[in-house]
Amino acid sequence: MELKLELSYEQLLSFVHQLPLNQKKELVKEVQKNLGSFNERDKMRELLLNGPTWTDEQCQEVLEARKHLNEFRTNDII
Repeated sequence: MELKLELSYEQLLSFVHQLPLNQKKELVKEVQKNLGSFNERDKMRELLLNGPTWTDEQCQEVLEARKHLNEFRTNDII
């Protein structure tokens, strides 16, 4: 037997508020289980989208420094 209900968010929230404390805790644990991987993906996405970035000039400076270091190492060994 299957029963389907159409509830608004407000109605659902009202039902949740009526639960006893121990059932609210169980509900929170269950919801957090389902959101665990979702939260990790959101954190990674936020880091990638809002994280620090290099300008083209900064990137070029790093490439030049790397080039000089590689030349120094090669010349130092010979």
